[in-house]
Amino acid sequence: KERNGVEWERPCEVLRRWLPGPPGRILDVGGASGRYASWLSGLGYTVQVLDPVPRHVAQARARGLEAHEGDARDLNYPDGSADAVLLLGPLYHLPEASDRARALTEAVRVCTPGGIIVAAAMSRWAKPAEYAARSTLSDPKVRQHLLRLLKEGHDAEGNAFDQSSYNHDPGQLRAEFIE
Repeated sequence: KERNGVEWERPCEVLRRWLPGPPGRILDVGGASGRYASWLSGLGYTVQVLDPVPRHVAQARARGLEAHEGDARDLNYPDGSADAVLLLGPLYHLPEASDRARALTEAVRVCTPGGIIVAAAMSRWAKPAEYAARSTLSDPKVRQHLLRLLKEGHDAEGNAFDQSSYNHDPGQLRAEFIE
């Protein structure tokens, strides 16, 4: 059972709206176990999954998908080899701006001219909203964590996820896309 239906439904809505119609070649960078890739394959697209986690690659292959280990910052695909590139996870798993820039540059390189790149980012306000919903904003440790996150985009003093994830503010995300 899925924990967050919005986290599934909203990207599907965006993909239906923006992707060229099937058949098309889609590269799902950071595609994990292939949930979106499997759905897109069922719609008639040719989809390849690329993920840095061997377990995720094995899970995607178990779904019958073509999947390879790889890094969003160094795509082992030829220029213009995909009609669309999905970055539905890499940008919020790369805390360094230079790494996010490399991932975006690589996506542009492997996408056909006029193709579509769909990228997701995690809002700086996602975690404050989550903690507010849990009524834990009065906890001093939570407040310190959130202040670091709001200031820096990630919490270098937090848990492993906090240290290896990044939360954008909208203006910053727009600037990274333009750059």
